[in-house]
Amino acid sequence: MLKTDFLIIGSGIAGLTYAIKIAKANPDKSITIITKADKGESNTKYAQGGIAVVFDEHDSFENHIDDTLRAGDFINDKAVVRRVVEEAPDRLREIISWGTRFDKDTSGDYDLGKEGGHSSNRILHHKDITGFEIERALLEKLRSVEM
Repeated sequence: MLKTDFLIIGSGIAGLTYAIKIAKANPDKSITIITKADKGESNTKYAQGGIAVVFDEHDSFENHIDDTLRAGDFINDKAVVRRVVEEAPDRLREIISWGTRFDKDTSGDYDLGKEGGHSSNRILHHKDITGFEIERALLEKLRSVEM
């Protein structure tokens, strides 16, 4: 019988992020991550698209919220959309601080793309394997945290 203090189901971006945070906050507790395959196998790994986030002075939370509501045919929960959009820059900086790399332009600034449904350049990518890069960085960070 398995005994653990924290049981995390799934090793995608949500599960690994939670594992990193819980390991830092509870170094004396045991953490078990259950996956359907190996630890690097998740839907996150296969996500090719980038991350949409307000990340420069030419964009705003209100514009991103409006774009998201419009793309969702206005049936989205506006409070949830607002919370996700407004927290996105901090979450992005967090995964960058954990080692996730995103494409940069020749000036060394993040190369913010513009994709369908967005009125501003706000999409960060890592080549055409953004999810793979996020998964790689989170797994590496998790290995460095005492567990």
